[in-house]
Amino acid sequence: MSILTFPSTLREKIASDDSFPHIEFSIVGTGTEYERIHLFIPLAISVSDGVNYNSVNLGATGALAQTEGASESVVGKALGLSGDKKAGTSDFVANATKAVKTKVGGAMSEASVIFELKSGLVVNPFTTLNFDNISLRSFNFGFKLVPTSYEESKTIHNIENLFRKYMYPESAGAGALRYPPTFRIRFMVGGQENKYLPRIIQCYLTSMQATSNSTGNAFFPNDGMGAPPSEVDIALTFQEVRAILRDDLYESGLIYSDDRENDGFTTGEPTDTVGAVNLAAEKTKQGVVAGAKATGNAIQQGGQAVGNAFANVTGGREGGGRG
Repeated sequence: MSILTFPSTLREKIASDDSFPHIEFSIVGTGTEYERIHLFIPLAISVSDGVNYNSVNLGATGALAQTEGASESVVGKALGLSGDKKAGTSDFVANATKAVKTKVGGAMSEASVIFELKSGLVVNPFTTLNFDNISLRSFNFGFKLVPTSYEESKTIHNIENLFRKYMYPESAGAGALRYPPTFRIRFMVGGQENKYLPRIIQCYLTSMQATSNSTGNAFFPNDGMGAPPSEVDIALTFQEVRAILRDDLYESGLIYSDDRENDGFTTGEPTDTVGAVNLAAEKTKQGVVAGAKATGNAIQQGGQAVGNAFANVTGGREGGGRG
């Protein structure tokens, strides 16, 4: 398979200069018309990392953890708490005021607020942060592709449509869809990754916008398929296939990892469709056999029960006749 490179001079620079920076897109896990796409690095490369926390009020447990007797309580022993503070008059006043404010209500609640203001004492909620989850990362790239020849306009057409084609799923039956392939994005310098720019694990292409002739209305001559535009702007949005961990970025120190064997799904490569179908068929077959066997047993047991009931009725009648 060949490589799509734009502009055409980029190919020469990569081949002749092992230190020339560029960006590489490759499609993972499927046979495609082209192996990779090489483009110049666009302006303003940004990466947004995020993790999410929830605030939690520890309340009385937080207060207990501060006291000298924390290690003696049932909760303290279970959690391994220990503290060095003593509960005093201020704690009693603050908790009593809060109890009146929250449980009594009405005029007493308002009075307790006034008392809080006068005493200057409130209950410490012991608010802390609790780790929740990791944000999925997205990456946006914008390219202005202006061909200098008919051959480059064809390259642009192929680049645009390669991205578009493999953004979408394909039919896998009457009502099933097969996942689109993932993209691997690497910032390169010559033939090696540029570790000064973001490390990105495998992504899905989630959004694409292509704009033809944004600054003019010129076209190349009709080649039988049509007339290629004189410029194409492509905006791409990728999202990583999963939330990343520190281990996905770094092995040791502050240098990005070289590992590209584990930059995809947590469960490994995307599902083997044929294997999954065969497994499902086998499980279905086993279920049908088990169901038929259970039904047969039930029918047999039901027949025996009916036979026994009939025998009892008949025997009863015969006994009554003899009597």
